[in-house]
Amino acid sequence: MKKNIGKSSLVMAVVLGVSTYSNAGVISDQLFNTGIDIGGNVVASRGGVDSHWLVDGDTAITYKHRAYAANDSDSRWISVNSKGGNETTASTTYTYETTFDLTGFDASTASITGLWGADNYGSIFLNGNDTGNFLSFGSGAFRSLSHFSIAEYFIDGINTLSVELTNGHLNPVHDPGPGALRFDELELQATAVSEPGTLALFSLGLAGLYCSRRKQNKVN
Repeated sequence: MKKNIGKSSLVMAVVLGVSTYSNAGVISDQLFNTGIDIGGNVVASRGGVDSHWLVDGDTAITYKHRAYAANDSDSRWISVNSKGGNETTASTTYTYETTFDLTGFDASTASITGLWGADNYGSIFLNGNDTGNFLSFGSGAFRSLSHFSIAEYFIDGINTLSVELTNGHLNPVHDPGPGALRFDELELQATAVSEPGTLALFSLGLAGLYCSRRKQNKVN
């Protein structure tokens, strides 16, 4: 009976130890809404410099239009410039992107959720893979923000979240007008991977507990 109690205690210790190092949580310092500066604050609604998002390799700039879903205290609409790229005369597709680092986390447990809007329409990609999140042409894509989620295509280390956004009309005769992108309530989650040294110390502790139980059983 005492041996069984010892074994049960050891198993319980292992379970508790594993659960201690396997808690998934929000990663708050890697993925940012659009229109945020380096200090984590929203920038001006028009002409503000986004510190985390690029458009075709250049810094994204905030743009405001009365037809868009209203800005809030957490995010802004961004575009290629403060005019929303309105000077273009033909339908154009832009690539918006940002990166985040999953070093120290289990990529297979990662996920992203949030809200997004686009003018005129776009698709979300992760590390070059189409995530299936798409906003079709029409005012519904920018008059309100839509929910989205991603639960695959994550990799260890640096990841790239991107949007292929087309600024243009279905009728190519018309000028495209402005175009912009917005992300809000972005949340990145993943399970942290234990440090090797921590695991080694934990293993030594379990070994010591096991030896102690064996000695106690022999005495009894």
